[in-house]
Amino acid sequence: MPRWRFGLRWRLALVFAVILALALGSVALFTGKVAEREVSRVQSEQDLVRANRIVVALAEFYETNGSWEGAQNFVRRTSFQAERDIIVLDAEGRVVADSTRRNDRRGNRDGPGRSLFDHLDHRDHPVPPEYFVPVVAGGSQIGSVAVAERGRGGFVHPLRLGPEAGPLPGVEPPLARFAEAVTRTLTIAGLLAGAAGILLVVLMSRRMLASISNLAAAARGLGSGNLASRADVKGNDEIAELGRTFNSMADALEESERQRRAMVSDVAHELRTPLSNIQGHIEALQDGLLEPDAATLDTVHQQALHLNRLVDDLRLLADTESRELRLAIEATDLGEIAERVATSFRPRAEAESVQLETEIAETLPILHVDRVRMEQVLTNLVENAVRHTPPGGSVTVAASRMGDLVRVEVTDTGVGIPPDALPHVFDRLYRADPSRERTTGGSGLGLTIARQLVEAHGGTIWAESEEGSGSRFGFDLPITER
Repeated sequence: MPRWRFGLRWRLALVFAVILALALGSVALFTGKVAEREVSRVQSEQDLVRANRIVVALAEFYETNGSWEGAQNFVRRTSFQAERDIIVLDAEGRVVADSTRRNDRRGNRDGPGRSLFDHLDHRDHPVPPEYFVPVVAGGSQIGSVAVAERGRGGFVHPLRLGPEAGPLPGVEPPLARFAEAVTRTLTIAGLLAGAAGILLVVLMSRRMLASISNLAAAARGLGSGNLASRADVKGNDEIAELGRTFNSMADALEESERQRRAMVSDVAHELRTPLSNIQGHIEALQDGLLEPDAATLDTVHQQALHLNRLVDDLRLLADTESRELRLAIEATDLGEIAERVATSFRPRAEAESVQLETEIAETLPILHVDRVRMEQVLTNLVENAVRHTPPGGSVTVAASRMGDLVRVEVTDTGVGIPPDALPHVFDRLYRADPSRERTTGGSGLGLTIARQLVEAHGGTIWAESEEGSGSRFGFDLPITER
């Protein structure tokens, strides 16, 4: 079951979601609070303005009539229009008009009534003095008035019109002020949410940028030639995966560089051996230590052939690794090639007391491959098997069909390959026994070339061995149309 990974994509999505929620929540909260406050303030100022108009209307009523006579009907009408409860006192503090007065049973509209202001704490008591404001006419106070918001269920909410409320405004507050307050709040909330979002992004990006900086430093070290430079990988997100991929690439580069240096050293050694032999024989001939007879010339010729084969192998290996090798594809019977290669090696095997046998299936499908290169692959495998098989042993060349593949195997009863050396048998210039010379161990390129040629045909090559019991080398080629 794949492990769930809280990757970079999910982290960024979570950060954006938190920022969005923070911004929307902040805007909604602050806007709601400010809107509630501004509505309450506008309502209060509107109430004060209307109360002031009531005070002015009462003063004009008194100036017109010269007394408070008939004030009850005027207050009742004014109360109905303003939707406010009004109580008017004369200069001596007596109630002269009360919009909350109810008709008595005899239908006397001016009968004794009870002000709803007396119900504030459900006890009969006068309205608190601080709820009254003076009514002035002709430069003198002619009475006072208390205005209250009409409540539900008999309850009222007195308007603070006393001295502590300050002077009464004369104009109702414009609604533009409410819009300005909401806009200002939205701006502040947006800025705060943006600042919080930036802080979250900074905190989130610190770890991310630290990993990227670490990876960049490792890349700079690798680019400057320090092949041991590696990224410090932590976590399980995409950047950590990139760091692990970088480290794998660095490992491959370091291994490639190690193999390159080893190859240069090995090639120099391989070239030095035949060149030294040729040089030694020529100097001996020049000094008269050797006679220029057929044996001496044959020895020099064999060393020149070895040198020429090594150069050819290196060129072929370079062509296959660079994908520049051109293949002459044609219809080929691998069984026929296996039989021909075995026949060519049988005299050499018999000379070394090695039995060479073949097990070729009767009907093998025709493959479209390069006949010469396939023969070269088999030649390298058979030559390697015969060389490492002691006298009295055997080498078997087999070819068979396995599903959609044709398999060719070369099995020997030689000394085998150590387990630690088996993974490297197809490496360039590798020998399981470093003490072997060219005359006994070959150039170390034959198996490498075989692998490159098989892979160039879309096949796979493999090796199995048990130390002391022999080895089995083989390759599989797919059965495909031309």
